[in-house]
Amino acid sequence: MKRVLLVEDHAAFQEALTTLLNMEPDLEVVGRAGSLAEARAAAAMEEVDVAVVDAFLPDGNGVELVRELRRADPRVSIMMLTGRVDPELHALAFEAGADEVCVKAAGIEETIKAIRGIVAAR
Repeated sequence: MKRVLLVEDHAAFQEALTTLLNMEPDLEVVGRAGSLAEARAAAAMEEVDVAVVDAFLPDGNGVELVRELRRADPRVSIMMLTGRVDPELHALAFEAGADEVCVKAAGIEETIKAIRGIVAAR
């Protein structure tokens, strides 16, 4: 079972993604956060295999969190989740240590597939 930290500031999307991830036999959301501060606290409390990080949070940029998570544990798989197709943002996410960038418009199935892909690659 892969433990997931989900960092997403839109409550309805976070709830829906949590429910769907928890329905998967190999994934379990063990921590949720809606801000950078909450994500830092959750990451300190939970051991995770994969972090799904929203690019834009109310108190900061998700790229900053990706960088921190990568430094804290190089083994964790990290996916940046964004509502925008922005090559510059995607490049920054990869530079910070993200394994994948997924656009929210891709849908839940693609998001779950991408999560499994980065976990399998590590």
